[in-house]
Amino acid sequence: MKIRVFSALFVATLFLSGCSTTQPAPTETASNATYLAPTTCELPDLVKSFDDQVEGSVYVPTEWQPSPGTDLYDAINNGGIACTYGIQVAEVGGTVLFAALTQDQWDKKKSTWLDFGQISIDLPGLDETDAVILKEGSTGADEMHVWGVNLYIQGVWISVNASFLQNVDEAMPIIKAAVNSLQKA
Repeated sequence: MKIRVFSALFVATLFLSGCSTTQPAPTETASNATYLAPTTCELPDLVKSFDDQVEGSVYVPTEWQPSPGTDLYDAINNGGIACTYGIQVAEVGGTVLFAALTQDQWDKKKSTWLDFGQISIDLPGLDETDAVILKEGSTGADEMHVWGVNLYIQGVWISVNASFLQNVDEAMPIIKAAVNSLQKA
């Protein structure tokens, strides 16, 4: 009798499971993967990418005191980090900002950057959601050369700014190292 009851339950289970509409679990793709900004600036690949451009570059620990309304302020107050790499005594190097942003936050920042003269760009070899760049050869208020790009990828804003870069081609190894430092959630 126990075998008949067990057999009947087994057959009923098989029958009912055959009627279900199970779907395979979705596989993660680049379009639905979630990434997080790094939580440390000690990123060997990013340090190396700066050192490849400016020999002797290292991570330069910096005590930030951002002013409201600046990109630095927005990054840090969104739980992000700001990392400076280069040769501190020579004042040669760059800063990379990382912060999580919603699409709405990105759109507001992008609108401001466009108003200040940055232009949209599609970065070669990257599948970023969006990117804007300072016009090549820009000069800052202190008459020093300034080069910068802001990109949005997988919910993370990355800003790369440097005094020694002249164009996108020179910057791509640093940009790619920054993107590669993102962590899967």
